[in-house]
Amino acid sequence: MHRRRNPPDYTGDRPEPAVSGYVSHTASASVPVPRAAFLAWANGRELGDLVEAGEGMPAVAGTTPLRGNWNPDRDRTGDRRRVEFADGTYLAEEVLTDTPDRFRYMIWGFTGTQRFAVRYAVAEFTYIERARGTDVHWTYSFRPTSPLTRPFVAAFVRRTMTSMMSATLERMRSGAERDLVR
Repeated sequence: MHRRRNPPDYTGDRPEPAVSGYVSHTASASVPVPRAAFLAWANGRELGDLVEAGEGMPAVAGTTPLRGNWNPDRDRTGDRRRVEFADGTYLAEEVLTDTPDRFRYMIWGFTGTQRFAVRYAVAEFTYIERARGTDVHWTYSFRPTSPLTRPFVAAFVRRTMTSMMSATLERMRSGAERDLVR
Protein backbone atom coordinates (compact mmCIF):
# COMPACT_ATOMS: atom_id res chain seq x y z
CA MET A 1 0.00 0.00 0.00
CA HIS A 2 1.26 3.45 -0.89
CA ARG A 3 0.82 6.12 1.81
CA ARG A 4 1.34 9.78 1.11
CA ARG A 5 3.92 11.45 3.27
CA ASN A 6 1.79 14.57 3.48
CA PRO A 7 -1.93 13.80 3.22
CA PRO A 8 -4.19 16.64 2.08
CA ASP A 9 -5.11 19.08 4.85
CA TYR A 10 -8.56 19.96 3.43
CA THR A 11 -8.53 23.41 5.02
CA GLY A 12 -10.13 25.15 2.03
CA ASP A 13 -13.81 25.67 1.43
CA ARG A 14 -15.89 22.64 0.62
CA PRO A 15 -17.94 22.61 -2.58
CA GLU A 16 -21.42 24.10 -2.39
CA PRO A 17 -24.03 21.38 -3.10
CA ALA A 18 -25.86 21.79 -6.40
CA VAL A 19 -29.63 21.47 -6.69
CA SER A 20 -29.51 18.82 -9.43
CA GLY A 21 -27.23 16.85 -11.72
CA TYR A 22 -26.46 13.92 -9.43
CA VAL A 23 -26.22 10.17 -9.87
CA SER A 24 -27.93 8.73 -6.79
CA HIS A 25 -28.71 5.49 -5.04
CA THR A 26 -30.72 4.77 -1.87
CA ALA A 27 -30.42 1.68 0.31
CA SER A 28 -32.64 0.88 3.29
CA ALA A 29 -32.75 -1.41 6.30
CA SER A 30 -35.08 -2.03 9.22
CA VAL A 31 -33.24 -2.24 12.51
CA PRO A 32 -35.17 -3.89 15.38
CA VAL A 33 -34.13 -1.32 18.01
CA PRO A 34 -35.41 2.17 18.91
CA ARG A 35 -33.82 5.09 17.05
CA ALA A 36 -32.01 6.56 20.09
CA ALA A 37 -30.43 3.19 20.92
CA PHE A 38 -29.43 2.59 17.30
CA LEU A 39 -27.86 6.05 16.96
CA ALA A 40 -25.94 5.63 20.23
CA TRP A 41 -24.70 2.24 19.02
CA ALA A 42 -23.69 3.47 15.52
CA ASN A 43 -22.11 6.70 16.78
CA GLY A 44 -20.00 4.71 19.23
CA ARG A 45 -18.12 2.95 16.42
CA GLU A 46 -15.24 3.91 14.18
CA LEU A 47 -16.11 4.51 10.52
CA GLY A 48 -13.99 1.55 9.44
CA ASP A 49 -15.97 -0.75 11.75
CA LEU A 50 -19.22 0.25 10.06
CA VAL A 51 -18.39 0.57 6.36
CA GLU A 52 -18.26 -2.74 4.51
CA ALA A 53 -15.75 -2.29 1.68
CA GLY A 54 -16.36 -4.26 -1.45
CA GLU A 55 -15.05 -4.84 -4.92
CA GLY A 56 -13.77 -1.57 -6.32
CA MET A 57 -13.71 0.13 -2.93
CA PRO A 58 -10.91 -0.16 -0.38
CA ALA A 59 -11.56 -0.47 3.35
CA VAL A 60 -11.55 2.60 5.57
CA ALA A 61 -8.18 2.63 7.37
CA GLY A 62 -8.93 5.55 9.69
CA THR A 63 -10.13 9.09 10.16
CA THR A 64 -8.49 12.29 11.38
CA PRO A 65 -10.63 15.13 12.77
CA LEU A 66 -9.80 18.42 11.03
CA ARG A 67 -12.47 20.71 12.45
CA GLY A 68 -14.61 19.83 15.46
CA ASN A 69 -14.23 16.52 17.24
CA TRP A 70 -17.11 14.46 15.77
CA ASN A 71 -18.58 14.08 19.28
CA PRO A 72 -22.06 12.58 18.78
CA ASP A 73 -23.23 14.11 22.08
CA ARG A 74 -23.51 17.49 20.34
CA ASP A 75 -24.55 18.85 16.95
CA ARG A 76 -21.69 17.95 14.61
CA THR A 77 -22.79 20.27 11.79
CA GLY A 78 -19.63 21.80 10.32
CA ASP A 79 -17.30 19.14 11.69
CA ARG A 80 -14.79 17.95 9.11
CA ARG A 81 -12.46 14.97 8.96
CA ARG A 82 -10.03 13.33 6.60
CA VAL A 83 -10.84 9.72 5.72
CA GLU A 84 -7.95 7.45 4.79
CA PHE A 85 -8.46 4.23 2.88
CA ALA A 86 -6.40 1.03 2.96
CA ASP A 87 -4.98 1.79 -0.49
CA GLY A 88 -3.50 5.09 0.74
CA THR A 89 -6.10 7.36 -0.83
CA TYR A 90 -8.01 10.09 1.01
CA LEU A 91 -11.12 12.22 0.92
CA ALA A 92 -12.64 14.95 3.09
CA GLU A 93 -15.95 14.54 4.88
CA GLU A 94 -18.01 17.35 6.41
CA VAL A 95 -21.30 17.18 8.30
CA LEU A 96 -24.02 19.32 6.71
CA THR A 97 -26.95 18.39 9.02
CA ASP A 98 -26.96 16.48 12.30
CA THR A 99 -30.32 15.80 13.95
CA PRO A 100 -31.84 12.66 15.51
CA ASP A 101 -33.78 11.94 12.32
CA ARG A 102 -31.28 13.12 9.68
CA PHE A 103 -27.51 12.96 9.21
CA ARG A 104 -26.36 14.62 5.98
CA TYR A 105 -22.73 14.96 4.91
CA MET A 106 -20.53 15.73 1.94
CA ILE A 107 -17.39 14.02 0.69
CA TRP A 108 -14.90 15.60 -1.74
CA GLY A 109 -11.18 15.99 -2.42
CA PHE A 110 -10.72 12.44 -3.68
CA THR A 111 -7.07 11.51 -4.19
CA GLY A 112 -7.80 8.26 -6.04
CA THR A 113 -9.02 7.82 -9.59
CA GLN A 114 -12.52 9.02 -8.58
CA ARG A 115 -11.15 12.58 -8.69
CA PHE A 116 -11.30 12.47 -12.49
CA ALA A 117 -15.02 11.63 -12.61
CA VAL A 118 -16.57 12.80 -9.32
CA ARG A 119 -16.57 16.43 -8.17
CA TYR A 120 -18.14 15.52 -4.78
CA ALA A 121 -20.96 13.51 -3.22
CA VAL A 122 -23.71 14.38 -0.78
CA ALA A 123 -24.98 11.57 1.41
CA GLU A 124 -27.82 11.37 3.88
CA PHE A 125 -29.05 8.96 6.50
CA THR A 126 -32.66 9.32 7.61
CA TYR A 127 -33.96 7.48 10.66
CA ILE A 128 -37.68 6.79 11.06
CA GLU A 129 -38.85 5.35 14.36
CA ARG A 130 -41.47 2.61 13.99
CA ALA A 131 -43.17 0.35 16.52
CA ARG A 132 -40.86 -2.52 15.46
CA GLY A 133 -37.64 -0.43 15.53
CA THR A 134 -35.97 2.03 13.18
CA ASP A 135 -36.09 2.30 9.41
CA VAL A 136 -32.76 3.56 8.09
CA HIS A 137 -32.52 5.06 4.60
CA TRP A 138 -29.13 5.98 3.17
CA THR A 139 -28.81 7.97 -0.05
CA TYR A 140 -25.58 8.78 -1.85
CA SER A 141 -25.69 11.41 -4.62
CA PHE A 142 -22.56 11.83 -6.73
CA ARG A 143 -21.94 14.98 -8.77
CA PRO A 144 -19.97 14.13 -11.94
CA THR A 145 -17.14 16.44 -12.97
CA SER A 146 -18.75 16.86 -16.40
CA PRO A 147 -21.50 15.37 -18.58
CA LEU A 148 -18.80 13.21 -20.18
CA THR A 149 -18.01 11.46 -16.88
CA ARG A 150 -21.67 10.85 -15.94
CA PRO A 151 -21.76 7.31 -17.50
CA PHE A 152 -18.63 6.34 -15.54
CA VAL A 153 -20.12 7.70 -12.31
CA ALA A 154 -23.38 5.84 -12.98
CA ALA A 155 -21.44 2.59 -13.52
CA PHE A 156 -19.47 3.16 -10.29
CA VAL A 157 -22.68 3.74 -8.34
CA ARG A 158 -24.35 0.68 -9.88
CA ARG A 159 -21.38 -1.69 -9.44
CA THR A 160 -19.60 -0.48 -6.32
CA MET A 161 -21.76 1.81 -4.21
CA THR A 162 -24.96 -0.25 -4.41
CA SER A 163 -23.32 -3.35 -2.94
CA MET A 164 -21.22 -1.39 -0.42
CA MET A 165 -24.25 0.49 0.88
CA SER A 166 -26.40 -2.64 1.23
CA ALA A 167 -23.58 -4.56 2.93
CA THR A 168 -22.85 -1.65 5.29
CA LEU A 169 -26.50 -1.33 6.31
CA GLU A 170 -26.66 -5.07 6.91
CA ARG A 171 -23.51 -4.86 9.04
CA MET A 172 -25.10 -2.05 11.04
CA ARG A 173 -28.43 -3.85 11.39
CA SER A 174 -26.91 -7.16 12.48
CA GLY A 175 -24.42 -5.48 14.83
CA ALA A 176 -27.07 -3.37 16.55
CA GLU A 177 -29.39 -6.37 16.80
CA ARG A 178 -26.60 -8.55 18.23
CA ASP A 179 -25.49 -5.93 20.77
CA LEU A 180 -28.85 -4.40 21.74
CA VAL A 181 -31.62 -6.99 21.41
CA ARG A 182 -31.77 -9.19 24.44
